[in-house]
Amino acid sequence: MSLRLQSARNEDLQILAEMNKQLIEDEKSSNPMGINELEKRMSEFFENAWEIDLIMKEEKKIGYTLYQYQEDSINWTEKGVYIRQYFIRREYRKMGYGIAGIDLLRNTRFKDVKRIEIDVLETNPEGKRFWDRAGFKPYYANMRLEN
Repeated sequence: MSLRLQSARNEDLQILAEMNKQLIEDEKSSNPMGINELEKRMSEFFENAWEIDLIMKEEKKIGYTLYQYQEDSINWTEKGVYIRQYFIRREYRKMGYGIAGIDLLRNTRFKDVKRIEIDVLETNPEGKRFWDRAGFKPYYANMRLEN
């Protein structure tokens, strides 16, 4: 399975926004943003110290990841990374590309980090199962009360 990472550029904003919209739908998020708003938000991520990589299979953009390196809040000598978004296009799922993409990130971009953190919405049980298969374990529960 030959995947590679390619740093995203401003020219990729449209495709990133489209994939982000699918991610929002898949995880049943309450995010109401449309494509234009998501494109603007992706542009802001570029400007605010976030990394965005496209996950490539040959020349096809099959997914992306949005992440940021962080210092450990307890041990400042250790580096961590927070994955805010990770997405594989629907037509490439259940073929091993999702786990392969995580492995690729771990062996390249994240090889010097001590911990990788993610958030998974409760409305996304399939996403929870994926992250469990990728080796992630629950660490805390974020709870919310809306008035």
